[in-house]
Amino acid sequence: MKTIELASEGIKLKANLFYPEKLQEKNPAILFVHGWTSNQTRDIQNVKALGELGYICFTFDMRGHGEDKTDLKSLSRTNFLNDALAAYDYLAKLPDVDPENISVIGSSFGSYTSVILTGKRAVKNLVLRVPANYNDEDFEFPWTNKRFDENGSIAHKALHNFKGNVLIIESEKDEKVGQQTIENYKKAVKDQSLLSHVVMRGALHSIKQDPVKVKEYTNILVDWFGKITQ
Repeated sequence: MKTIELASEGIKLKANLFYPEKLQEKNPAILFVHGWTSNQTRDIQNVKALGELGYICFTFDMRGHGEDKTDLKSLSRTNFLNDALAAYDYLAKLPDVDPENISVIGSSFGSYTSVILTGKRAVKNLVLRVPANYNDEDFEFPWTNKRFDENGSIAHKALHNFKGNVLIIESEKDEKVGQQTIENYKKAVKDQSLLSHVVMRGALHSIKQDPVKVKEYTNILVDWFGKITQ
């Protein structure tokens, strides 16, 4: 693991780069985008498992998360998207990374951000765990009222235009993201043959306190990435 400082709009964010044991000249890579009030440490187990498949993995803390003390109420979705774009650009420029084989894994708000990122950068595969959606208003203004909105169209439009493989992971007992939100994301995928959908039975929105579900999530990722790379 290599810890770095990621520059985004003049702010230095903590990030970590993980290399597989055996490197090729050019390697596939995965960018992880964490959820709201979460942080990059939640993906350590996933990073290790996917590294065994040969992926270079990159995690980072969006501003206002992890060690960054920026007031979340002062930030907009544009700020968070720019953090994700900065992370993607850093990863894509690494000499060992194949820039045409970068995947993105997002969770909750991180899924929302990841979908929008695909409209601005080349992404090969996209994983959305418990993908939240939000109102389209005030995207560029401080987000003082974080409102869920199953019909927000910004992310749906980006997903409709995305041409890569998509995995949507749903939690059966999700108390934050409703069933209609999941269905809307599924319907937004233009080529349904590229869509995979997995329901984690009995899982809540957050699985951080449930080691069994954390392991199940890791196994889902390993199984799916193993299949699409065959």
